[in-house]
Order: sequence, then C-alpha cells, then structure tokens
Amino acid sequence: MPESDKTIYKTCREAAGYTQERAAELLNVSVRQLARFEAGELIPGDDIAYSMVVLYDSQYLAVQHLRSASHLAASIIPELDPVSLQTATMRLVNRFAKWANKRRDLQMLEIAEDNIIDDEERPLYDEIAREISDLVKSCLEFQMAPTDAERSE
Repeated sequence: MPESDKTIYKTCREAAGYTQERAAELLNVSVRQLARFEAGELIPGDDIAYSMVVLYDSQYLAVQHLRSASHLAASIIPELDPVSLQTATMRLVNRFAKWANKRRDLQMLEIAEDNIIDDEERPLYDEIAREISDLVKSCLEFQMAPTDAERSE
C-alpha cells in the first residue's frame, strides 16, 4: 500500500510498533476486522477507536477518527497537520504573539461591549474569529505533537 493510501488506523498501529495480529488481539477484534479498518473499508466505532487511541498512545488518531466518522465533528474540529513538537510550538507561539501584538483582546471587548456586532464592526469581528480558529488549530497541533524522540523521527 502506498504511503499516501494508509489510513490513520494503520499509520498509528505501525508507529506504535504493533503487528496487525497483536493489535487485533489487544483490541479484541479479528485480524480481518482490523484489516478492514486499516484499508478504509470500515470506520471503527467510537469504542474501538478509543481503544486504539489508548493502545497506540495517539491523540492524533482520536482527532482524525472523529473528523472521519462525523460530519458534525469535521465541521468543528480543524484539519490538523501532523507536525513535530518543535514546529507545533513555534506555530502556536508565533500566532499567539501576532494576535497579542494586534491587541485583539481589546478589540474584542470594544466589539462586544454593546452586545451587538454592527456592519462597521463585522469585518474586524470576522478577522478576529478567523485568527482564533487558527489559534485553536495551532493549540491542537501542539497538543497532538509527538513528545519523545522516537516518535518525531
């Protein structure tokens, strides 16, 4: 299977160092069922996906599973880039510093003071909202980044 065709379930199992047989045994599923998850033929239920998250020690799998299993989750949870801890940290700190330097906190208070977003305030409000979405994405990437040298290779 080409690298780009791997599902998150197979990628995380391999990264955790489990054979398909051993993972299936520990997850209490058949090897065939695990193979179907990994081939993208089936999406595992949340209970099995949760067991995979714990077994493979992968919060990234949890996010990607939710995005693939639920249109609602996909509309709320941003698509994350699997990045190193170093990259995630730099992205988060840089984005937050830019946000803080623009004094978005004070601008938000000014917009919200009358509890109404008027036509004049709408462009700034929308810009701040996009920046907050980008900060949320950066926070999640930081939280999902591998934290040991083995995983970042």
